[in-house]
Amino acid sequence: MLRILKDIYKILKCYITNNSPYARKVRVVAFETGLYDEVEWKIITREERGDIQNFNPLGKVPVAILDAGDIVCDSPVICAYVDNLTSSRDLIPKSEPKRWHVLTLEALGDGLGEAVISVSQENQRSNEKRSQGIVDRQTGKAMSALSVLDNAASDFNDPPLMGEIAVACALGYMEFRDIVPGWSETYINLASWYADILKRQSFRRTAPE
Repeated sequence: MLRILKDIYKILKCYITNNSPYARKVRVVAFETGLYDEVEWKIITREERGDIQNFNPLGKVPVAILDAGDIVCDSPVICAYVDNLTSSRDLIPKSEPKRWHVLTLEALGDGLGEAVISVSQENQRSNEKRSQGIVDRQTGKAMSALSVLDNAASDFNDPPLMGEIAVACALGYMEFRDIVPGWSETYINLASWYADILKRQSFRRTAPE
């Protein structure tokens, strides 16, 4: 049951899928904040996806279960919650305007993820049901986002904040599904930055399978 949180509690369990860029984002944030080993990560199979509606009426992962029994849904909310659990490092800055810059970049990364997921889902349909129009529109959105990110890559934060984490997770899924073949040869600045961020333990340990 969804309830309004009145206190801050630790995350006891988090339902995820292996390949979701949004679930990966939560796992990366848990690594970066030092909380990964404190959480039970429950990987949901395709057959079990319907069970998620017991926790999230939209049936989407990730879903976090707190030790008080409360539920936190959706990756931006869970990531913000995790970031709020530790004072060691703010992945979402509290000061303005940097806070809004980071959250805007996170939204762009999540939007890139949505576009490539849409293409991937469409590509898995039979030829009779597959819509080339959807594939073309969503691929166009992805390439537009890649162009903007390529121009901005030289200004990305190091170590990464929430925005960079979201972008890298979306790129990881895009490569995993081969949505924009050869993208690294076109968006060279972004590809160079991406190669560096993949060296972090948080990304090595959470690569899609």
